[in-house]
Amino acid sequence: MAGTWIEVDLDAIVSNYQEIIKHLHPESKCMAVVKADAYGLGAVQVGLALERVGCEAFAVTKVEEGLMLRKHGIKGLILVLGPTTQEEWTEAVGAQLQLTLTELSSIAKLNEVCEDLNQHVSVQLKLETGMGRTGFRLSELDELSRNLASAPQLKVVGVYTHFARAAQRDKRYTLEQYEQFTLLTARLEELGIHPVWKHVCNSAAFLDYPEWHLDFVRIGTLLIGHYPGQGFGGKIVLRDPWVAKSRIVHLRQVPKGTYVGYQSIYRTKSVTQLAVIPAGYADGLGLAPHFVPQGWIDFLKIIIKNFAALIGIFLSQERVELKGRTVRVAGKIGMQLTVIDVGMQDCALGDEVRIPLRRTVANPRIHRKYKQDGRILSERIIEEGVSSTYTEYSF
Repeated sequence: MAGTWIEVDLDAIVSNYQEIIKHLHPESKCMAVVKADAYGLGAVQVGLALERVGCEAFAVTKVEEGLMLRKHGIKGLILVLGPTTQEEWTEAVGAQLQLTLTELSSIAKLNEVCEDLNQHVSVQLKLETGMGRTGFRLSELDELSRNLASAPQLKVVGVYTHFARAAQRDKRYTLEQYEQFTLLTARLEELGIHPVWKHVCNSAAFLDYPEWHLDFVRIGTLLIGHYPGQGFGGKIVLRDPWVAKSRIVHLRQVPKGTYVGYQSIYRTKSVTQLAVIPAGYADGLGLAPHFVPQGWIDFLKIIIKNFAALIGIFLSQERVELKGRTVRVAGKIGMQLTVIDVGMQDCALGDEVRIPLRRTVANPRIHRKYKQDGRILSERIIEEGVSSTYTEYSF
């Protein structure tokens, strides 16, 4: 019996996909972004669930992610968004992954690999319009055209860009990026490059700019049940497919004034029960990505939070849920064991506790249980040094 696990509701993911489709321009399709193991949910099971309801296209960042989808039976279009290396191309071409071209020097080398394999490969062009990461700039398009003309094994089927500020209230930069994309694609057409598909929208742009849906929209955040930012709530109905849980493995009653955890920063205020759960920061509990303050209000919140912690007041102390009631983490979160103050409520060893575990920082080795129609459909276990093991259930 797993001490800590994650339940993923595939019905919720399918519901989110169908909600997206309802708001999609009729001539566009949804490309499901399942990079980073589908944001921690499990790319294989999420991909299979979406393909069963008609999703035809998927996007990943790395070749190894695309190969994993193919290995487990995903048949649709798989676009690799990130740069790739020569060592990866043979497997990628063999698996019919679509590769993204982002720089000039790779074109001739990729063509040589395809010639050796006697195969063609479908590629998409990434255009740099303001993200500052990867892609071709306007000044490179003439040389790009010449290089592609000398690479007959490469078939350009798509062109796209990525927005840097689509989730922000100020839309000027996003509008400038779209204008730049229009300029660059027009120049490609003049040079004789005619991609079948164009796409620009991430989750935020999908909601705010329906006129930009084009041939595909690339959706990740909305599929996993999150809005891309404050101010997007209510624009689309989402269901959260993610629940992280642990079990009480130790329980005892302690007197008032008991110190708990490293540095003794927590002290009980009355007679209470302390419970231990087998989860900690090694599992991702209490970890959060670093965000740059978006204005003075955010900055002040960070200052106040850190000043309060300096004088022993912890404003962001983690809380968990036990039998529908919110309880506090007692003291610091440990590496693999964490203490919670459950008061004097009725509880016992083995009771389930819902824990606030972020998708993208959750340890991938945590047991995943995939639910459909309220039942466990399959499970995934990753052991040390062993690849993912999926157990399927039939009813």
